[in-house]
Amino acid sequence: MKKLLTLSVLVSMFVSGTVLADVLPEGTKAVPVCAYFNNTASILDEMAIYGYEKAPGGDKIDLSSYIADECFTKSYKFNNFGIYAVTVEHAATLDLETYDPTQDAETYSTNIALELGQKQVPDTSLIESISNEYTIIELDIEAEILIIEPVKSTTYFTDDSTPEVVTGSIINIANEEVTQEDAFTDVNATNKYYTAIKYLKDEGIIGGYEDGSYKPNNTINRAEFTKIIMGAVSTSEELQNCAANYTMVEDYNVSLFTDVNFEMVGGNQPVWYFDYVCMAKLNEVIQGYDDGSFKPEQDINFAEAAKIITKAMDYQMGTDTTPWYMGYVKELATRNAIPAAIAGFDHKITRGEMAEIAYRLRAEVTNLTSLTYEDL
Repeated sequence: MKKLLTLSVLVSMFVSGTVLADVLPEGTKAVPVCAYFNNTASILDEMAIYGYEKAPGGDKIDLSSYIADECFTKSYKFNNFGIYAVTVEHAATLDLETYDPTQDAETYSTNIALELGQKQVPDTSLIESISNEYTIIELDIEAEILIIEPVKSTTYFTDDSTPEVVTGSIINIANEEVTQEDAFTDVNATNKYYTAIKYLKDEGIIGGYEDGSYKPNNTINRAEFTKIIMGAVSTSEELQNCAANYTMVEDYNVSLFTDVNFEMVGGNQPVWYFDYVCMAKLNEVIQGYDDGSFKPEQDINFAEAAKIITKAMDYQMGTDTTPWYMGYVKELATRNAIPAAIAGFDHKITRGEMAEIAYRLRAEVTNLTSLTYEDL
């Protein structure tokens, strides 16, 4: 990387010019989208960041200085807008009351446009705001360009839930309603668990209900949870052959559990979750309760879920801990896999929360905010 910090240069960072109309279409609202540069780029140590806008008639509207870590939001309605980076030495020579950066002969454009302004979303959306983070990679004088890259886009929600972070890409400004494909009839791109649910659906791990819904806010029972987790770690062939493999290590005349029947005679079809519970028991992921039952219809709590997930993913645990769930929860925490919505060890997991946990682990997403054992 070239370090050209002593040069007095002006860098022009032109912003995408999407502007919302004064009157939004019925059923929509506008949320602010800001942009900022992080401090990981050494070039920022000697640069000042400015926002600049002109009205259609050419009158200057605003020229202000902003620190590198401040998230800047376009607040006006005009398209003629830019963000400029100026070296400290050069900035010291400027009269900001009369200075017009667009007239500076040493202006450098960027390889990409910043995304900021407003985004139009359905008025039922929980999205409150979006911040886009960029980093400066290099000032290439020969190519007359400042090279910047998007780092991440963070979406904040009105219910104070965990922000959704997308790394390596930026949420584009749009003048129309959200056009991303809905994961289910009740899960669109405004849902905080959309990415996780869509991922699991595309991977064939979840399928939703007959009416096309997913019901992300509903609690999930032990059968449903086991199906999804074992479906995420097992192949179709393994699931289909579980019953046959089970008979090689167990007496097929007995049930998997007292309330999960192992029926192989007379053409009877096992319950829909049988293969998944079978795989879980065969691989010692689940053991059931002291009375020999599995309680498939009982809602699962976070402590139970942590154990099933950790054992299903075959994470190597340390020695036994007290309480029994401590090691499992800490293992998930080290992988940033505990969403902020989890309210405690006995918290009843929702279908959306389950999807988020499974997504983070299966896709190895480790850059999202997570609770710790101590938080719970």
